[in-house]
Amino acid sequence: DALPVVLVTLAVIVALAAVTYAINRDMIKQTRWAVGMMVSLTCLFSATQTTSVYLSLNMSWQEPLGSLMKVMSLMTFDLSVVKTECIMSSNPVSQQLFRQLIPPIFLAYILIVMVVKRRLAPKTEFGPEFTNTAGTILMTFFVSICISAFDPLVCYNHPGHVYSSMRKEPSVLCFDSSEHSAMLAIGISAFILTPLPFLSVAIFAVWKYPRYIARHDIAFMKAFRFLFFRYEPSAYFFGVAFLLRNLMICLVPVVIRDDIAAQILAIATIIVVSVVAQCLLQPWRNFLANILDGAMTGCILLVLVSGAVGGGYVASEATTQAISMVMVGAFLSMWVTLLAGNVYKQLTRRDVYDMFICHDKVGAAAQARLIKFLVAEHTGQRVALDSDELHHLDTVLDTIKAKVRHLAVYLTRSTLTRPWCAGEIVTAFKTGKRITAVLTPSFVAPIEEQLEAAGAYLDVGGADLLVQFGIAMSDIRNSFLQLVEAKGCSHVQVDADPTSTQHFSGLITLLLHKGAKAAPPPHTPSPAPGCLAISADPCDPEAAAAACILINKAKASGLTFLNDGVCLLSDHMDLGVDGHRLAITSARALVVMLSTKTLMSRDQLEIIAYAKGLNEKGHGPVTIPANIFGFSFPTAHYYGQVLPRIWPEVSEAEVQQIGSFFRTISYPYSTHASDQVLQVQATAIFGRIPLGATSAILSKTNAVTSSTSASSSSDAGAMTTSGISVKSGADDTSSERLQSI
Repeated sequence: DALPVVLVTLAVIVALAAVTYAINRDMIKQTRWAVGMMVSLTCLFSATQTTSVYLSLNMSWQEPLGSLMKVMSLMTFDLSVVKTECIMSSNPVSQQLFRQLIPPIFLAYILIVMVVKRRLAPKTEFGPEFTNTAGTILMTFFVSICISAFDPLVCYNHPGHVYSSMRKEPSVLCFDSSEHSAMLAIGISAFILTPLPFLSVAIFAVWKYPRYIARHDIAFMKAFRFLFFRYEPSAYFFGVAFLLRNLMICLVPVVIRDDIAAQILAIATIIVVSVVAQCLLQPWRNFLANILDGAMTGCILLVLVSGAVGGGYVASEATTQAISMVMVGAFLSMWVTLLAGNVYKQLTRRDVYDMFICHDKVGAAAQARLIKFLVAEHTGQRVALDSDELHHLDTVLDTIKAKVRHLAVYLTRSTLTRPWCAGEIVTAFKTGKRITAVLTPSFVAPIEEQLEAAGAYLDVGGADLLVQFGIAMSDIRNSFLQLVEAKGCSHVQVDADPTSTQHFSGLITLLLHKGAKAAPPPHTPSPAPGCLAISADPCDPEAAAAACILINKAKASGLTFLNDGVCLLSDHMDLGVDGHRLAITSARALVVMLSTKTLMSRDQLEIIAYAKGLNEKGHGPVTIPANIFGFSFPTAHYYGQVLPRIWPEVSEAEVQQIGSFFRTISYPYSTHASDQVLQVQATAIFGRIPLGATSAILSKTNAVTSSTSASSSSDAGAMTTSGISVKSGADDTSSERLQSI
């Protein structure tokens, strides 16, 4: 007769030892599918225990649900299923005491297993692994532990409502017998000593989670992986929400006694709310686990409904009226809240954008972002880029319909072939927005044949994407014609690719002031000693825009060592290569913006070789490579075949210097990403800039100049500084300007 008890005990001993090993494996080695299997088991245990709560309701179950519920009762530590009365007292108080001792016994056994594991494997992290194992067991059996502790509080009334008995032990009168008093004391003590502290620790861990993550505290993550590891990082709080849901379900039969209709409604409401939250958050790390959790929660709700229907229960008139009023009130409240929210947003529109920049993210991401910065700086207007906050086409189109006043279309070679851009342009014309087209030199307007076959003109799949949002090919053709012919919109013609800060400033003037003429470029001060120099391909507008963005970030950062200014070398093309070399020699640091055309730009290659040559001699600025989207590092073929064609006079030493530069770790500068990403990357670049005083840099520069001035050739009519020649005579003015550096 004791065989079932022995078998169950042995099974539990083996299972707990296996669980202690399995759940403490290295997190890095566990695949998402392994996590999915663990989550599936968690969902199964949770659903099973939730169903076992139904045994505490004022319901009788028909077959086969009745037999199923008896098996489920084992999950609430109802040991009568395995006939424990054969080896221990059948007294209700003794049974209640033993049930409440099961969780502490489990924890004590886990402690013994951990001690043994520590002896066998000294590298075992005892504290985190014990916490994780104990937390996993308590979280898995949380419902069972709670409902077992609450058993003395789950009572039903006798006919006449004079006495009431425990539903689990009908022979025990509630609040009217010494046995019930003892069981109640045991249950309350058990709840205070086990589930309540566990829930409190879980809430505290969730509260502290962001702080520990910021500290990179891996020990915290290992100890509380039972609470966080199964969930997506964005839903790290869901473990506590899961525990609170289960606690509320356990309290339903305690708070509501004999009114079965109210019990069913309360549990159904809790389950439905949890399903809605689960569908919105998708908290589990494994996609299939999210589906399984929703499906199993729906199934346990159907079990509850089946039990209610099969029992033929009839709710009282008062209960029916109360339920009806609650349901109607909830429905009306949700409807009114939704309607009022939409009306409020439509009337207030606090998140309106003054300008939305439509652009090709591949060919003009940096230029569009720089225009956003400059417009906001000059006017204080709110300017939007889809790469910042908008990640779905339907969201972008809705934003243009309801929140945008002015659409600026930055037309480069491929802008009109992008389906997102086409959708934005069509939507702006259809909704009567102010539209300005900025025509850059690379833009070629589509011909009539291309517009007639708009679906083929767009990128592959673009037509199919736009049709889903009700945009026809005829809409695209008509909108493109209006845009190109300036019908219902205005044009800003850019005659040359903007490659300097002056060019972009002039573009902003034209964009903001209709009919204005670009002012002549202002005089740009000479590069000051100790400045931050930035080199970008002078023929690539994307590289120039990326450099200008970095300059704005540097100025906004408020770094004290940048008081000497930031210099974009392409702003000083009148200085020539020699002037750029002198500016580099006296600079605090040199940031080389690597772009698509860098490897074909002799100007940048000469600057790179010169800067590395200075560094090899222990002089010159710190050289910092930063690569934007589209740059590819050179191969051996480039050094042997391509570089000599671009720079025929290149020496072997200069080839080595260029190769040394490209072997330096380059910082990514993702102009197509969000502004937050750009800020982080700019901060990393600024972190490489030395903090020394300007006087130290000047003394270093003078040392370079002095060491090379002795070798100057007086009869050549030139000044030579570290290999830099500056012609005199006709270029006296330039020579004086360079001397001032």
